[in-house]
Amino acid sequence: MKSTLSLAIATLFATLLITFSCQKSSHGDPDPTDPNPPKPPAIEYVTAGVSGRVVDDANQPVNAAVVKVGAASATTDINGNFTIASVSLNKNAGLVKVEKDGFFLGSRTIVVNAGATSNVTIQLIPKKVAGTVTTGGGSVTVPSGGTIAFTGNSFTNTGNNSAYTGTVSVSAFFINPEAANFKEIMPGALRGINASNEETGLQSFGMMAVELNGAGGEKLQLATGKTATITFPIPTSLLSLAPATIPLWSFNDSSGLWKEEGTATKQGSNYIGTVGHFSFWNCDYPYGVVDLKATIKDQNGNPLYPAQVILKVKTDTVTISGYGNTDNIGFVGGKIPINKALQMNVYNKCNTLLYTRDIGPFSTTADLGTITVPNNSTSQLTITGSVLNCNAVFVTNGFVDVLLDGVHNRVLVKNDGTFSIVFDRCNPTTATATLTAYDLSNNQNGSSTILSVSTGTVKAGVLNACGNTIAEFANYTLNGVTYNFATPADSMSLNKSSATSYSLWVTRKGGNFNESTYIDFTASATGAAPLTGVYINTGTRGYYSTGTGTVNITEFGAAGTGFIAGNFTTTLTDTITAQTAPVNYTFRVKRTQ
Repeated sequence: MKSTLSLAIATLFATLLITFSCQKSSHGDPDPTDPNPPKPPAIEYVTAGVSGRVVDDANQPVNAAVVKVGAASATTDINGNFTIASVSLNKNAGLVKVEKDGFFLGSRTIVVNAGATSNVTIQLIPKKVAGTVTTGGGSVTVPSGGTIAFTGNSFTNTGNNSAYTGTVSVSAFFINPEAANFKEIMPGALRGINASNEETGLQSFGMMAVELNGAGGEKLQLATGKTATITFPIPTSLLSLAPATIPLWSFNDSSGLWKEEGTATKQGSNYIGTVGHFSFWNCDYPYGVVDLKATIKDQNGNPLYPAQVILKVKTDTVTISGYGNTDNIGFVGGKIPINKALQMNVYNKCNTLLYTRDIGPFSTTADLGTITVPNNSTSQLTITGSVLNCNAVFVTNGFVDVLLDGVHNRVLVKNDGTFSIVFDRCNPTTATATLTAYDLSNNQNGSSTILSVSTGTVKAGVLNACGNTIAEFANYTLNGVTYNFATPADSMSLNKSSATSYSLWVTRKGGNFNESTYIDFTASATGAAPLTGVYINTGTRGYYSTGTGTVNITEFGAAGTGFIAGNFTTTLTDTITAQTAPVNYTFRVKRTQ
């Protein structure tokens, strides 16, 4: 049976490059490049599966993020999970991309095992405005570190390739290679194609994510022939190892690999370089690589899945040199530093060390064969209960969030108001579970309930989903039937296409596009505003507007921190029968632009 473990294994060795690239040599210099570096391999496609989880910067699951893998796509569910059962992928560089409004593009580049299922965890970086500049140029300071400076008349509207004049919002985030979550938030993998079209491993000394937007939300880029200057702070632990000059690399979100484009110079505790376009930028020292693969199984001959394999250069003072996750058949494979003695550590999903051994050095492709790792079975915990609303009636449209062992998991409430959720715990010791119930029909959630749990079945009793108003919701009544949506169980996305034009896209739990609504309106303040389009899919049929109407905007908050709320009544046309139907609609959504 295939599972997300296989995806994790493929990711593991692909990501070995990622973590190795973060490390520093005990000799004080980055690893040298291979004297005979490999050319990029010819693309070989295989059919495999991919599954995984998407979380935000607080490790909360991200619901309704769009995951794109090859020609296939999926939407994350209430727990941030997704599965793509079968898709054609580049065997050596399968690319998983994640899109979600309010976040930078997330991605992971993995080595794919034909017929298996790889598993990835991707942590999205919130897309926050670091500052603004004008057509005349200027600079912004990135809160997480670094600066970005622009010259005058440098901006182009990517929508129509015309010169842009006006205020430019600069969203930016410095990615510290020494951060604990570096391997989860960095794009792709630390694998690059250098200026000689050769594949190489990369040791990162710092990355910068940058996106530009105009005053009306337009997507901007640097104009042809224009450059910007990026200052990357060098982490203190890497400062003594940082070379005087270092290659600059931009992330190619089509290939999943980094591309060498220019050089940055060390000035004090910073690297400074100029770039001609914006993407993710990376200061990396290249090193030679070879391929490594292995199969990890337990003492009973079963694939160890999910498991994490961590490699460390033995002469390195940094804890991790590379990492990856096993796939559902126990396979792990990818690029590792050439001619380096390594220590391999294997951990279970709870980060308990199961196995350690020394391997290498390797000068050519290495196959470690099957490695047997002792593993004790996990202990199962089941939490059950029921949920009442503010009227002491069982909730039929809601969910319960459970925080246990540092991870948020969510379970939908059944039609009778009950819920049940099962956990496989690595550590059966007593822990605290925090439960919060949500009533989506009435836009309410209750106070948290604390339980002491270990294994077996724990009854949470009756939870109350009452007392706090849910911030984002969309409710409508169509032909006398009421439908309710609320985050985080459902997805709500507000896009801005011009200075005053907005589109609200709402989808049902788990990203089921068969039940969704789409609204276009124009607004710049509270009050009556033009309603330019409405489309509703109830799951069985569609309805659309044939003309314009009016939406009453009751709240118009500031971009980035406020909300837009409103209501309208209009008549829609059935896509099948062409008959008309009245609809009453109310909504409240976070304003990101």
